Amino acid sequence: MSKPDMEQLEAGVSNLLEAYRRLKDENEKLSLQVEGLTRERESLAKEKEFIKEKLERLSELEEENKNNENNRKQVREKVAHLLEKLEKFDLT
Repeated sequence: MSKPDMEQLEAGVSNLLEAYRRLKDENEKLSLQVEGLTRERESLAKEKEFIKEKLERLSELEEENKNNENNRKQVREKVAHLLEKLEKFDLT
């Protein structure tokens, strides 16, 4: 092989090695990003489940509050009715 061919081959190999190193570095960076995004996704999934549970509990509490409000209304009506009866009742 002639000297210029050998130098050209060495330069090509050198370029390939440099490109390989850059790709390897980029691959490591991307792998770290993927790991970070995976952890973030898991964290968000846990947060989503937590929020879902809280929303379910809030819904239950709202339903209980509605029922309690209905019960309070019925009790107020009964008390008002009893007070009317007491006012009409004459002890003399």
